[in-house]
This record gives sequence, C-alpha cells and structure tokens, in this order.
Amino acid sequence: MNISEIRDKIIAFWQGLTPGRRSALIAASAAILLGGIFLIQWLVTPKYAALFSDLQQRDAAAIVQKLKEMKVPYRLANGGTTIEVPEDQIYQLRLDLANAGVLDTTQGFELFDQNKLGMTDFERNLDYQRALQGELRRTIISLNEVEDARVHLVIPQPSVFLKEQQPPTAAVMLRLKPLAQLKPEQVRGIIELVVASVAGLKPENVRVIDMYGNVLSEGVIDNSSLPITRQHQLQLELKRQYERNLEQRLEAMLTQILGPGEAVAMVTADLDFDQQEIKETVWGKEGALRSEQIITEQGVAAGTGGSAGTVSNDVPVYQGNNPNNGNYSKSDTLHNYELDKTETKTVTAPGKVIRLSTAVAVDGPVDPKLRDQIEQIVTAAVGYQPERGDQIVVTSMTFDDSLQQQMAEEMSQEEQELLVKRKYFLWGSLALAGLFLLLLLIFLILRRRRSALQPETPSEPLVTDVPIEPLEVGPKVDPEKQREEAEREAVKERINDIVAKRPEDVALLLRAWMSEDQR
Repeated sequence: MNISEIRDKIIAFWQGLTPGRRSALIAASAAILLGGIFLIQWLVTPKYAALFSDLQQRDAAAIVQKLKEMKVPYRLANGGTTIEVPEDQIYQLRLDLANAGVLDTTQGFELFDQNKLGMTDFERNLDYQRALQGELRRTIISLNEVEDARVHLVIPQPSVFLKEQQPPTAAVMLRLKPLAQLKPEQVRGIIELVVASVAGLKPENVRVIDMYGNVLSEGVIDNSSLPITRQHQLQLELKRQYERNLEQRLEAMLTQILGPGEAVAMVTADLDFDQQEIKETVWGKEGALRSEQIITEQGVAAGTGGSAGTVSNDVPVYQGNNPNNGNYSKSDTLHNYELDKTETKTVTAPGKVIRLSTAVAVDGPVDPKLRDQIEQIVTAAVGYQPERGDQIVVTSMTFDDSLQQQMAEEMSQEEQELLVKRKYFLWGSLALAGLFLLLLLIFLILRRRRSALQPETPSEPLVTDVPIEPLEVGPKVDPEKQREEAEREAVKERINDIVAKRPEDVALLLRAWMSEDQR
C-alpha cells in the first residue's frame, strides 16, 4: 500500500462522514493535540524546587552570581528571597555552594590569610574586630532556633589613664526561625559566649534583641552584674508561668465572648518570694496549782535575848497568847503555780501575690457599656483586690494584622500552585489517554478498511450450485431461462442479505467503485 492509496482512503473516509461527526472529530483531534502538547511540555520541563528561602538580598545576589557561573537554570520567587532550581540538582548544588563558600558571606579570621603591606595599627584592629564579629556570628547561627545573626562590637583603644579607659560593649541581633523561641538559658549562653570572646567585656554590657526589637537579655543578667542564681531563675519562671496562666484564661474567655483574635490580655504580677517564720508566746493571768508546801514550828523560848552589845542569830520568837509567854509557834506556806503559756509558730509560704496589673486591648471601637462589662468580667477572673493596689485597664484599638494577611496570602499562593500542578498532571493524563484512544481508533479503522477492500469469500454455498427442477404444474417454460431467472433471484437475495447484515461495508465498497469510475 503506497502513500496515494492511504491518502485516497483518508479522503474517502472523510467524505463519508456526516457534518456532525466531522465537527466532533475535529474537536477531539484538537483537544488531543493540545493535551499532547501540554503533556510533552510538562514531561520535558524540569521540576523546580526551593534551593534556599528567606534569603537576604546580599546572600541571594551571591548565590545567583554563582549559579550563573555554573550555568545552572534558576528561578526567583517571593520577591527574590527564594531561589528555585531543578529538583534533581538541589542536593548537589547545596554541596557545591557550601564548598565554594557562597552560603556564608561573613568573613572571620580568614581576613588575616592575606597580609597587606603597610597596614596601620588602626586597620589591624579594625580587621580583628570584623573577624571576631564574623566568628561570633557563625557560632551563634549554629543554634537550631537561630536563622541569622548580626554581632556588633565596640572595643575602645587602650589608654594609659585608667579614668579614661572605656569598657567594651556588644550588641547581638537575632533572626529566629518561624515559631521558634529562645529560652533564658540559651540567651544567657549567647551572652556568656560574647563575654568570653572579648577581653574586658562584662555581661551587663551585652544586649541581645530579636528581629522585632524585643530585648531578650532583659532579666537574664541582674543589676549587680552577677549571673542570677538558680533560685532567682526559678522565681522568675514561676512568676511568668503564673502570669501566662492568667493571660491564657483571660484570652480563652474573651475569645468565647468577642471571637478569635479580637482581644489580647497581659498580666503583670508582683509576687513575694520571701519566706517568713513568726513565733508568738502568750502568757495567761492565772495558772493551775502545781504544788503546795506548809511548814509549822512550835517551841519554848530559852531566854529573852543575848548579851548587851551583841547581835543575836537566834530565830525570832513569836509570842503567842499564852500568859506565861514562854512558848512560841511559826507557820510558813509555799504555793507553786503552773503559768499558762501559748506559743504560736507561723510559716508564710513564698509566692504571695502583692499586686496584680491587668491590661486588656480589644480590636476596633468598643462602646462604654461593653467596656464596663469586659472590665467586670476581668475583675472577677483575676481576683481583683483594691486594698492591695490591683489595677485593671480595658482599652480599644485597631490591631495590625498585616503579618497574618501575608501568611494567608502565602498559604493561598502555595495552594494555588499545588492546584495548578495537579491540573497540569490531570490534563497530561487525559491527553495521554486520548492519544492512545486516537491511535487505537485509527488502527481499527484501517483494519476495517483493509478487510472491506479484500474480496469476500462466501461462507455459504451459492444458490446456483443447487439443482433446480422444473415444476410439473403450469405451462411449459424453457429450462435455460428458468435457470437464469433462478440465479438472478438467488443473487438478489444474497445481495439483500449482505446489505442487511453489513451495510457499512457495502457503502464503502460502493464508494470505492464510484471513485474508480470517476478516475
């Protein structure tokens, strides 16, 4: 079968279709063609994935420059803070960039690898300060919670006068990972690291802040420039835990009343951690008789007294009522009482609340009635006691929800990208299935056309093979004519049977004959 025959068959097949079938075939062919194009494009185009995200402009520029030198295709996303590369090259590129030193543009003590001639002392000191800042940054960002850090050191020049000598200072700015928080022990560790790295630096001269400007070093080092004790740390933790518990309860209650994200509560508690022991003794006025002793003496006096001018040591004589005054008697009574004594020992447990200060901020304008209701609810929730100086403030203001909106937009963008990828995959699958069905349909049509063009072998014996006997009844006819008529009738019946059973093949055959006659 040559090309002309195939072309003729296709033309004949197209001419044999109705207008509706032609339109459907064109639409299906166009859809399959577009699906095939999308599928091929999807299969050929490499899949991109994030190589690095949340990059600074300086780091992103260095990475892009290195990728251009390596002739690696890349894409920028999220305003240039995310760099995407083909998915199958991510890990190798990360290793190559790390080996090339592109990931960390901060220079440490490698600044002194190349000695410059003619450097002054000021330039050497400045390079040393830069190298020390870079080494400290590399050490700090090795923490799991820290994504990036900046270290600023102020190292004054030494002076021969002690009064003019200025102490060194340091400032550390941390950019934490999403939803990450540093514990007080970790902040203290960063401070101790910086103090141990700079000569003469004291802990109270180190400040640590985060990317939002919150001072993380506040409360970690006390005013006496000495590290806080473990007991003091526990007291601070208990205080913050107590405040956090009250805040969570208030926010949960306000969320049920006003809705989620409509109110913020902050509680500051002054707690007394001093342990007191009070002893009190109370004496009673009258006590119970414990013992009694009675002494009675009676006797006769030996004389009226001693010699003149001497002091008598004799027991004094008690004169009785006896007229002869020669006898005497003495009686002593001694009573011992048990005194009533009450001792009270009171130990006051640490953690007593001295004063509570509560602040509640409500999003948007609030009418005075609702504000009074919120204040009454908060008063009952925190256990407000005016005699100890508690304070409650309820105010209304507009909250800044730009960060939440940005996060929602990023999440919606990621979901949209995922939907687009799924859509491309679905269209690619449908295009592949349609292409397979089209090839199968073409194969079946060509096979049927080939079978229709081949001469058909009758499966049943021809009627002409059956002998026809002349009828005995009726007028006498010529046997030859009768046989011809019988053969024609048999052929007609056979053609009708074929037309009834296989009309499509008959139509194709007639069209082929007609096209041959026209040629």
